[in-house]
Amino acid sequence: MPVQGAGSGLTASYFANGTLAGAPSVRRIDAAIDFNWGTGSPAEGLPTDNFSVRWEGLLAAPSTGRYRFLARTEDEIRVWVNGKQMIDTWNGRKPSAGEGYVELAAGEKTSIRIEYADSEGDARLQLQWVPPGQAAQVISTSYLYPLGSPTTPDPVNPAAAVAAAPAAKPQPAPAKKPAAPAAAKPAAPKTTAAKPAETKPVAKATPKPEPAKTEAKPAKQSKADAKAAETAAVLPAGVYILTSRAGNKPLEVIEPGRPNSRAYTEAGAGGPVVEGRSTAPQWRIESLGNGYYRIGVQGSNKVLEVLGSATSNGTPMSLWTYYSGNNQLWRIEPAEGSYYKLIAKHSNKALTAKDSIEGGLQQWRYSARVDQQWKLEAVAQEDAVSPVAAAAPADLKGTGSYNMSIYPNPSNGVVQLRYALPEEIPMGWVLYNHNGAPVRVSDYRRKAAGNHHQTLDFTGLPAGDYNLRMTVGANTTRVQLQLRKPSAGETAPSGEASAVGVK
Repeated sequence: MPVQGAGSGLTASYFANGTLAGAPSVRRIDAAIDFNWGTGSPAEGLPTDNFSVRWEGLLAAPSTGRYRFLARTEDEIRVWVNGKQMIDTWNGRKPSAGEGYVELAAGEKTSIRIEYADSEGDARLQLQWVPPGQAAQVISTSYLYPLGSPTTPDPVNPAAAVAAAPAAKPQPAPAKKPAAPAAAKPAAPKTTAAKPAETKPVAKATPKPEPAKTEAKPAKQSKADAKAAETAAVLPAGVYILTSRAGNKPLEVIEPGRPNSRAYTEAGAGGPVVEGRSTAPQWRIESLGNGYYRIGVQGSNKVLEVLGSATSNGTPMSLWTYYSGNNQLWRIEPAEGSYYKLIAKHSNKALTAKDSIEGGLQQWRYSARVDQQWKLEAVAQEDAVSPVAAAAPADLKGTGSYNMSIYPNPSNGVVQLRYALPEEIPMGWVLYNHNGAPVRVSDYRRKAAGNHHQTLDFTGLPAGDYNLRMTVGANTTRVQLQLRKPSAGETAPSGEASAVGVK
């Protein structure tokens, strides 16, 4: 059994605003969620008030049983464990006794995510749990792990790993003497075992433990990718309607707590028909290589994912902005006849269409049941046309170093964002209303070099003037956007993008 209790803390992203918007100002590993910042700033470059933090990673339980979670803070906080929301006081919501329960198993790692927002005054946060038969206590660093795979085992000898960590710094110095290589040899096994120790001092992890460690991990991943590439279906990129073999239900996701979700309906195959056109949800399927696919909502930047990166059977589905998470990647493999199975990369479990009484869409270990098999029907070209105009005007010009443009502008809510990147580089965007408040935020992730064309859906926003800011690396390009409500029977308006300078 892999040893538990060699954690190093959670991956923390600090934002210079109270809404987790845009790119994080600070990213680091926090050993425990036990802070008393008072009236000070949590880190250099962050304000003393109106900041927010997201902690993500893995949680290892020391014993099997029911765990209770409590948050000691006067600010807003949300906590998910194994995909289940434990605590939620966001947007002024009153806590339900300020605590939640979840069943955890010893010897396994499960996902944990914490979101915190400070407004003004003293900033304090302490996350506690109540293990079976024990009193409330702060979750120890040894049970918290940074973002990674829950199947990665701990070092066989965590004590040796901790002892080896200080030795990593002086290691290069004795290399001048011939006797040093002999001493360096025994140090290698110790430091290669120090998996969690690498993330604590990032600079210390560069000498020799780093190459040895990065060789071991990709070896596992490349093997899984090779297997996926062998068995994956060859599907052309395009827009599809996905229908469950059980009851001919179209794939649709229900998320009661999220306004961007759609209700799961039990319409017949293909859904209801209006004027000869199917209204069943359409999904954009894109190959990412190595046999994996991204399944996105047509006309949106949301993708299908397993909630909270949980690996357990029965975990529900979610819609979320794409950030290259393994819980957002799917293998699409032939099942029976003309049906396919959809397997999540992080858990190796299948998308399963349970009925509403059993919890709706979930992940389960594949067992060839009909509710785990899906029909993929390519949408006819006229159905797949974007709500925006099919082609931009020939004289549409971009602005800034990355040739950013949006079309149509004014718009009825759905716009095309176009830009060009000279190299692979992080990119993201934020949409601000006329008061300067962020109302839509994308992920901030690396994008490949070349021309990009992205559909942005702002149909839920009120009419008015907005400011779309695209950040590439350290450069921000600003374009004004006007949203207006279309008249009855009016299609998306055409117009030229109005570029308004570069910051």
